[in-house]
Amino acid sequence: MGEKLKKALSFRFYLKKLTELRESPDKLARGLALGVFIGFLPIIGFQVITAVTIALFTRANKVAAAVGTHVTNPWTTIPILILDYYVGCFVLRKHACVPHIDFSSFGALLNSGKEILIPMFIGGVILGSIFSVLSYFGMKKLLQKKVREVKDYVKHLPEGEKVAEGDVWQ
Repeated sequence: MGEKLKKALSFRFYLKKLTELRESPDKLARGLALGVFIGFLPIIGFQVITAVTIALFTRANKVAAAVGTHVTNPWTTIPILILDYYVGCFVLRKHACVPHIDFSSFGALLNSGKEILIPMFIGGVILGSIFSVLSYFGMKKLLQKKVREVKDYVKHLPEGEKVAEGDVWQ
């Protein structure tokens, strides 16, 4: 059981799954970058549905977008949200500290939440932008390399085993 979990969390596992989608490297990379961007936003619980919905309208790969949101997972969510908060506070030139949360009324509670959520959201947009650009170019290059490997392999198949070029990858 532990070996299956380790495999499912590995980078190679996700890369293999993305290459099995047989989409263009650009479309896959766009989907992944979108997911990474959404993954940095403090909308826990709504990241996958948000990324897939946006991917639908932007013609990015929906599966890759869902995979990209997993930059925040049970091990990384808290550190990423803390980093989002501190980056947002830095940009807003605000002293980064956990504010006093007023539970006296719902309005007071919402106002207290803004003290944390606004810097966290701004930091998430900044960090998400940086990491989505990096993931786009990195993943596109990696997927293009995989496409070349597959096409080279197909070229060297005996004539009876060859498949049409369009069947290999787009």
